[in-house]
Amino acid sequence: MEDEVKQKKLTKRQQQALETEARIYKAATEVINEKGLNNTSIEDITSRAGVAQGSFYTYFKSKEDVVLYTFKNADNVYERAFEKIPEKGFVERIVMFTKLSSQDYEKNGKGIIKAFTSLYFMREDFDFYPEGRILFCCLKKIVQGGIDEGVLSGDQPVMFYVNRLLTAMIGTETMWCFDKTGAALSDMMAKEVELVAKGLTMKFLWILMSYGNMNA
Repeated sequence: MEDEVKQKKLTKRQQQALETEARIYKAATEVINEKGLNNTSIEDITSRAGVAQGSFYTYFKSKEDVVLYTFKNADNVYERAFEKIPEKGFVERIVMFTKLSSQDYEKNGKGIIKAFTSLYFMREDFDFYPEGRILFCCLKKIVQGGIDEGVLSGDQPVMFYVNRLLTAMIGTETMWCFDKTGAALSDMMAKEVELVAKGLTMKFLWILMSYGNMNA
């Protein structure tokens, strides 16, 4: 209802501007997915969108800016995924969270995901993972739940666990970009994150300690 009210308050010119921005963004993601970021030109994008080249710069500074715009909007994906996971069970929660978010995230297209993975190394000026991001908030809540349940050790700070889970997520995403088998990102993500999550639990640490004592 609130969105509808805001929509009604827009002038015709503002509405047209939003539609043009959406058309340029859609065209950009399509072309980048088809040709790759490096092989995509602004002319390719504006030709696909059916607008003048100058119109592109009204909404985006560069084709890389389009990719970063997609990345920023990923927070909506994480928020939706978090709302669907169960209330308890650390491993189950983190696996479902990463699987659901990856399924939605993958809809952007492999070309787009490859593009902003490459930007990790090209845009040192951009903070990809500030702690205020929705992704961090979701991971913190899942980890804190694991600590409260006694599944994770409270001797380590929450960010100790969050950083290891995030490393697994980023690493899996990067490796998926090189995958030639056609595997779904969500399947790869769920498997890798499950391994890491189980490795962080008290039960796994107890097994390691017991094994160490047996061989002492």
